[in-house]
Amino acid sequence: MANVVLKQALGIAAIGLAVLFPLSSVQAYPAEPTRLVTAIQAYQTATNEGRAMAAQVLRRALASSKNAPIATRAEATFWLGDYAIRDRKKDLALKQADEGLKLLEALQTGEAPAVRALGARLKTQALLAKEERLAAYKLILEARLAYGTQKPQADGKWETVWDELRLWEGIAHADLVGAEKKIAKDWMAARETELVRISRMEGSCDYQNNTVKIANIDSNLPAYPIAPLFAGQAGGVMMRISFDSEGRVTKAKATSFSTSEDFAILTERAAINWVATGEGLSDPNCRTDRPALVVFRY
Repeated sequence: MANVVLKQALGIAAIGLAVLFPLSSVQAYPAEPTRLVTAIQAYQTATNEGRAMAAQVLRRALASSKNAPIATRAEATFWLGDYAIRDRKKDLALKQADEGLKLLEALQTGEAPAVRALGARLKTQALLAKEERLAAYKLILEARLAYGTQKPQADGKWETVWDELRLWEGIAHADLVGAEKKIAKDWMAARETELVRISRMEGSCDYQNNTVKIANIDSNLPAYPIAPLFAGQAGGVMMRISFDSEGRVTKAKATSFSTSEDFAILTERAAINWVATGEGLSDPNCRTDRPALVVFRY
């Protein structure tokens, strides 16, 4: 495996690997499924071998669904952009991201937040692929602020859209070089109050969504044998971890991850040996489901 380069920035472990990003927003569709909705769902669940065919079906469904809801058409466009990213067609992916975002301009600002987040993540990935790093970071930062705080989930699980946006902010930040980091730091400082606001959760500890660092990450790196398949891209895994009074991880769950679920599974296995450090660890109420990011760069 290639040499691993580890960075610690914003509480992120950045490892020398790369993957394409997963766009997996969960949408609420009408009870009567339409052809376009069915095609979207088929693409989302397609295997690597079946994804090209699923994208072709989705493309045809979108072309014949001019009267479908705007948010559904925009989402379909974003998923086609996802396929373009996977197919390493970065200019096409950027074009489809812009087309989908243009469609959403017809909606009220607060409508279709998960679809908007999907579009922001797609455009961020396309910009990173084109090495437009600052533009990518600014876009995903603004997308996080626009999305706001985590939305309550009836099943008690963590809301994946919020975690995915946080993950991609981390990925975009890890991609910055030289003076770009200083510019990004100034942007974050200017939006600090807003960033704190969207990280707070009612009824939880003040540090619930503050990223923890992993003290022993160097000796407990996940083993990624499939990493070379994704060379030249960027991605990562967003973890929610729980730990004891000494920071030893007792539970780890990947809530957002890059293209292959294998990366999430391997990170979860490695996380059991991690020791966490960060704000609020002395409070028992702040030791459950804290975020930890692992960013790949190969």
